[in-house]
Amino acid sequence: MSYKYSTGSVFRGDIYYEDDRVGEPTYIDFGMDTISLRPSGSAILNLSASHVGVGVTTPVTMFDAHFNSMAMNNDTGGGWVVKFGSGTLTAGKLYYLHTDGTWTATDADAAATGGDQLLGIALGSAPGTHGVLLRGFFDAHTYLDTHTSGKAVYISLTAGQMTTTAPSATGDIIRIIGYCTSQSKVIYFNPSSTFVELS
Repeated sequence: MSYKYSTGSVFRGDIYYEDDRVGEPTYIDFGMDTISLRPSGSAILNLSASHVGVGVTTPVTMFDAHFNSMAMNNDTGGGWVVKFGSGTLTAGKLYYLHTDGTWTATDADAAATGGDQLLGIALGSAPGTHGVLLRGFFDAHTYLDTHTSGKAVYISLTAGQMTTTAPSATGDIIRIIGYCTSQSKVIYFNPSSTFVELS
């Protein structure tokens, strides 16, 4: 049994919030051993005793997330985001966490500037407020030089930027940080834990 907010009606099985004038109803659906959160009639979050599904109505594994759309605004993204460290950042640029706790622009010129450090993409100017993306999807509109679906993305020789061309000079580092998706300028950001220093 449940309650429909806008009319005061009682329903069996669901909790509704419905604006009778605009759009589909938003509700929580209680099934047999399942719960679904359905904003505007969708089924975005589904829970059972052993599974959690995001964007999928019947999760197959313990945690099952489906990304149905990669469309996002320029220089924005989401996924695993942290809010620690310091520094004044630029949204969309690539940073490594310096030993002093400052997020510092990467540079493939040397191993000390992104080779074996924690990497992240800035989501705004203040890491403690806007966050830094450690893994996920990102629209690298401004700081990715070229985009080809499926291609690897590397730390660039230009500070804080990303490239689909691997560095090639002596002393440069090659570290894959993700891959281009089929959506223009959108990358799957998942930095490798290893790198190669050219000699």
